[in-house]
Amino acid sequence: MALQKDIEKIEKLLEEKETISVISAVGKNGNPISQVGRKLTMWGKGRIAYYEFLESSQMQKNLVYSIWFEKEVSLSLLGKNGEIYRVSAKPYQALIAGHRFEEAYINVQEEFGEETDLSTVWLLDVTAVEDDTYEAAREKEKKEHPYLMHMDHIYRKETAYE
Repeated sequence: MALQKDIEKIEKLLEEKETISVISAVGKNGNPISQVGRKLTMWGKGRIAYYEFLESSQMQKNLVYSIWFEKEVSLSLLGKNGEIYRVSAKPYQALIAGHRFEEAYINVQEEFGEETDLSTVWLLDVTAVEDDTYEAAREKEKKEHPYLMHMDHIYRKETAYE
């Protein structure tokens, strides 16, 4: 149930033109690659469509590796109001032909210009969503690691009583 609410937040964020998205995937050599996603949308509940424009890009190769070997990919989304989410997802399907792909191809050319190619529409199933703002990460750290503290914090507490 919580994941569904998080997916709804992600859907709203992806609808905003100002949202910045970064996708990361690991290749067969174990090295990750990250790139700004020029176009991501929701295709059904819990499924994100990532539009890859270049056939021979390293991201394309890493996504092929991810789908073959069931590896997760990571998406970072930054909204115009400072909201940041880290999304984990598994590639479900790669669309390279058919009516859904053709429709996506036409939409991409309308949005980015007629010279724009569309190699693949990658359908990614969301497996986890995490608030990745500093405030949320700090609260999580306090909760999970209550005894982890910087020395300057300890020093400030000790000197405050003198």
